[in-house]
Amino acid sequence: MLFRQHQAKAQAQTVRLFAWFAVLLLGLVVAVNGVMALVFKVVVPISHGFPALFFETNSAVVLLFVLGGCLIETQRLREGGGPRVANWMHGRAVIDPDDALERRLLNVVDEMALVSGQVVPRVYVLNREDAINAFVAGWTSEDIVLCVTRGALDRLTRAELQGLVAHEFGHIKEGDLPITMRLLALVWGLSLVHGYGQSLMSPDENGRVSPVIWLIGLVFAVVGWLGWGAGRLLQAAVSRQREFLADASAVQFTRTRDGLGNVLRKIWHDQQLLAGQMHHPQADMVASLLLHEGGWSRWLSSHPHLSERIRRICGAVLPPLPAPLLRGDVTEPRRPPSSPSAAGTAALGAAPVGFTASQTDTPTAPPQTGPADDTENLGRLRRLTGPREKRLTVLALMMSDHNPAEDELWQRLADGLTHAAQVRSDVQALWPQRRLPEFERLCKDIAGDPLSERRALVEAARDLLRADGRVSARERLWWLALRHHLGERKEPTRFIRPVTGQGLDLSAMQASEREHVAALTAYLARFIPELETDGRLAASSRTWYGRVMARCTPRHETLIDCSLPDADALMHALAGVQEMSWMLRPVLLRAWVEEALNHSPGGLLSDDTANALRLAATLVDSPMPPVLAAHYPPG
Repeated sequence: MLFRQHQAKAQAQTVRLFAWFAVLLLGLVVAVNGVMALVFKVVVPISHGFPALFFETNSAVVLLFVLGGCLIETQRLREGGGPRVANWMHGRAVIDPDDALERRLLNVVDEMALVSGQVVPRVYVLNREDAINAFVAGWTSEDIVLCVTRGALDRLTRAELQGLVAHEFGHIKEGDLPITMRLLALVWGLSLVHGYGQSLMSPDENGRVSPVIWLIGLVFAVVGWLGWGAGRLLQAAVSRQREFLADASAVQFTRTRDGLGNVLRKIWHDQQLLAGQMHHPQADMVASLLLHEGGWSRWLSSHPHLSERIRRICGAVLPPLPAPLLRGDVTEPRRPPSSPSAAGTAALGAAPVGFTASQTDTPTAPPQTGPADDTENLGRLRRLTGPREKRLTVLALMMSDHNPAEDELWQRLADGLTHAAQVRSDVQALWPQRRLPEFERLCKDIAGDPLSERRALVEAARDLLRADGRVSARERLWWLALRHHLGERKEPTRFIRPVTGQGLDLSAMQASEREHVAALTAYLARFIPELETDGRLAASSRTWYGRVMARCTPRHETLIDCSLPDADALMHALAGVQEMSWMLRPVLLRAWVEEALNHSPGGLLSDDTANALRLAATLVDSPMPPVLAAHYPPG
């Protein structure tokens, strides 16, 4: 294998493919303008020329979505760096382990860092993954992490582990991580054009949509889909070339073909047995970073076919290789405290800006609490198909435990349902992390019911939650989310309108917007990071409020000292935040989540805190940050 020729070829092809991304964006702008001009002539055939700024407006909308989306995703990936990605994947930091296999991993990382001339990254083990895989993540040498699955530790020899780790150091040396993350951001931005078109085509609550608006939406949806598909093809081509380059670097570092070659053969064998896949629900976020991914089509796969990689490394397509457990009696010396790895770990031990040390060294997903297994209870609830059954289940999920007044009213509403007691029992048996996702799933099903039935459910929930004569802060938040899910908003938004003049800096928001954010943040402080007692916020909750508002306030201004809002003030604040830029709301949500992690014991969100943040994400129409989504079990 001519490694230097392969490296030069891969680097040249990567430069050309990046140039094609610029051409793709230009082609997308031209396509939108061309199709919009055709639509205009069809709709208004007697017009002379085009309206003022017609083409400039179309171009600005496309660039706003693509480049704005790219900026949002880039900032999201930059914040937290590699430790954030490791925590998403439930990685456990390895520093001075007693496990001989983990000591072997640290020693191999030290060896490959010395050979490649790179800094020693922080090392994490994905204990829940039995597939053979690994990845590196981060932007700079200060925040790079290397994650290796437990399956790789248990089933690879030392030479094979060297090949695996050397491949990842190849990505670090060639600067692949910033390239990969920027590609992800750009493709995400291209997908927003398609999403904008779909939003224009969506009917309102009464099932009506303007034909002209629908036609414009169709243009953006079709052109955006084509742009997204072309972007994925280019992203896959770039990633495939970087994989060849990292494979070549791995052979250079280890001076042998057998190490990485046998790793790929073992992965190939696992795939033939329908194994070898990552199980974590967030694994698709780092698919392009992994040693190998599965499940994508050949054209959209970000990794070359295993047989082609084996042929390039070994000179021939060698057959798959079984990967039995090799744990046995492994002996590996403990590295001395003065080793380069230990020094590197100490140098990199500081948490990134905005994160505590406990966050970077521990998984973000809390342990499951409640019954040992709620699968049977969940299965029975998901088999409920009757409209009345689903509505009663929603109400049961919203209720507080051990509230006699609410229980009595729920029983009256369920009068005549023979299995009402079983429904209530199954809801109470669910894990706390399972209740809110089930609530959202049922609301999605019920959202298609007639408006009168949805309004009746919202009213029943209101009566149920105030059955004891008071409505708690938690109950009001759940009720607002129910009303939001079922379309009971005063001013429904028919489509996403591009908002100009607003960037991604929270401190640049207008004074009126800052007041709305302060009121809503003060309300959420009742749950973050701990519940209020006797109507008073805990010291940590007040600190959380101050840290969030510090992000939203220019340096020359003082923080808004907002008191806890009442029901009317909350509704006013929520409406104001909902009117903020669709690009700014995810940044605000991320600030809430990050500061909640910073001020939660051990860097782990409580169930009440996570639920409040997830409900807030629903109310402000913003996707959940992955670190919050990881709190909830998959499925």
